[in-house]
Amino acid sequence: MANGTLGIIGCPILEDEIIYSIYTDKEEKRIYLIDTPPAHTLREKLRLKGIPFELIDEWEFSNGYSDAMMKSGFNVVILMNKLGLHSQPAVLRQFLEDQLRQYHARFDSIALYYGMCGNAGWDVSEWASKTLGSRVFVFRDKNNDVCDDCIGVAVGGHSRYCDFVRKYAGMFFVTPAIAENWTEFSKELDMCKGFEIMDIFTVKEVFEVYGYKNAVKIDTGIGITGEDFDRGCLSLSEETGLELITAEPGSADLYPLERIYRDAKGALNQGS
Repeated sequence: MANGTLGIIGCPILEDEIIYSIYTDKEEKRIYLIDTPPAHTLREKLRLKGIPFELIDEWEFSNGYSDAMMKSGFNVVILMNKLGLHSQPAVLRQFLEDQLRQYHARFDSIALYYGMCGNAGWDVSEWASKTLGSRVFVFRDKNNDVCDDCIGVAVGGHSRYCDFVRKYAGMFFVTPAIAENWTEFSKELDMCKGFEIMDIFTVKEVFEVYGYKNAVKIDTGIGITGEDFDRGCLSLSEETGLELITAEPGSADLYPLERIYRDAKGALNQGS
């Protein structure tokens, strides 16, 4: 049985992966969610799944006043960040490194639910081990390679991602999370930067400029599914002008998702 505090630091685009990890782990645990604005959708999904949790005030957590809430046994503390950090890879990297410096001592193990998002070659696990002496886990594939981004996480890692990109070259990839959060996703990533007006016509123009013609649906089996996924993809298609196609069955692979939680949880019992 696990004993200690597992910290999960996550991006909203990977919140369904967080839900999956917690829901499929049937071991008894206490879940604490830091009450940040980006956590609002995760909060509702936890409730819909019937997963009990306690909210922790962001200021109290940042200043250490919430530590008294933690009890012996297995604790999971979730901290969600805002989506827009993806728009500038260097800013994202610095933000996460600063956050780990600030909070690493509060956790016995940390799972970072992030793709590298333009920071290819950055192994934050190695950095954290050398710089902080902490156990930080990221999404990795069967070859132990770090997943490049959330699409790499969805399709099973680096080598499978490269194969997928070759098969669907020059296309925009859509996971259930991207379809569900498309409006916020496109806004936060500032996709129309440099254009005077941000509207549906501008979004279509942006995709035309970059040569995109198709959007590829990747059904991961988690998050929104079926008709909900179809509706989200249709809305995205109408706004972007991209024609929808569906990735062939077997394109998605949950190995990196299952591994990150297993490894991070397993580290709780390895001592300091």
